[in-house]
Amino acid sequence: MKNFQIRTLEAEESFSDQMAAVMEKIFDFIASDVFRGILIFLGVALFLFILVRIYMRLRTSHLGNIEYERTFSRDGIYEGETVEMIETIRNRGFFPLLFVDVESYLYPCFEIEEYGTGKTTTMPVLISRFQLLPYVQIRRRHRLRCTARGYYQLQTASIYDRGGAVPLQSPAELYVYPKVIPMSLSRLAVGRLQGEYTSMRPLYSDPFSLSGIRDYRFGDTVSQINFKASARVPISGSSASPLKVNNRDFCASRRLMVYMDFHLPIGTVMNHEEYTARAERGLSYSSALIRDAVYAGYAVGFAANCKLLDGSLSLRFPKDSSEAHMMEIMRAMAALLPQDGASFNSLLEYDITEGMSDTEIVIFCYVMSEDTLTRVAALEQMGNSVKVVLLTAEDLYEGGDAV
Repeated sequence: MKNFQIRTLEAEESFSDQMAAVMEKIFDFIASDVFRGILIFLGVALFLFILVRIYMRLRTSHLGNIEYERTFSRDGIYEGETVEMIETIRNRGFFPLLFVDVESYLYPCFEIEEYGTGKTTTMPVLISRFQLLPYVQIRRRHRLRCTARGYYQLQTASIYDRGGAVPLQSPAELYVYPKVIPMSLSRLAVGRLQGEYTSMRPLYSDPFSLSGIRDYRFGDTVSQINFKASARVPISGSSASPLKVNNRDFCASRRLMVYMDFHLPIGTVMNHEEYTARAERGLSYSSALIRDAVYAGYAVGFAANCKLLDGSLSLRFPKDSSEAHMMEIMRAMAALLPQDGASFNSLLEYDITEGMSDTEIVIFCYVMSEDTLTRVAALEQMGNSVKVVLLTAEDLYEGGDAV
């Protein structure tokens, strides 16, 4: 019994010694520089945490001082070209706004060059981070490559905060015109005769119809330049242009009407993808033809029996020769839907009733019906030249780069 009591007392003494040693180490640690450093670190961290909480609360209330807008560097581009989307953000208040992430959704056909976006069926997300000091404006540019024809509208962007998403109204629109794909000369007549008058401006000039040399004018191609004649022009001469170009024989008809028929006869087997692909090819041919004709001085018109965004079932532009008129046609082409609309024969009948004459007519269609052939014959009898181009499966594999 005595031995047990002695052992208990010894254990209690050893435990007391251990605790005393531990407490001594604790007090030594508290008195050390390391503990003071930890206290300072925790104090600074707590202070910063409080500052961040206060800043985040103030930041939420000052997000309303942000003004954000998006614009495109051009109103419209051709399919496959690039355009700059310009973001402009302003801080109208005195409070600095840091780490402002502006998130916006783009269309799948918009490829952002700096991110290398590939083809996708989902809408890519563009997130731009800004550091906004008081009363500052930041402008940022993104290069986008547009891979599909259409009319595209951007409406809103968002800033995500602790309270949720803050919408930013930033409307922007872009027209993507059809890709310009020139047709082979074998599918279009180079020129034609109008009674006793030869063609004054063929769409595709005859390289052998040289009638002289003239000064260079806007719209002339490099292939028209006569370098030997240009080299003989004196530097101090009175010529309006130091370059000389070959003057071709032209034709008296300077009017062109392009039609596109989106109607597919009942019983014709064609899936939606092929129908749309042929329609896009026809629009590309039409845009190339119209652009070349306007730059060659033609008065050009366009008509199609397609559906439009406003619910209309046809599209018609009277003949005009200005570049502004051409751009109106291109914008309409960008916004149309490749779907069958009104009767195509009604479009031809309208011009027959109006007595259209002395006009070069090109018709793009899937299938030429008997009723349409009858109206084509009537147009030819009125003094017009009509060329019908069928959109076939071979067009989808035809070579040729966009201009």
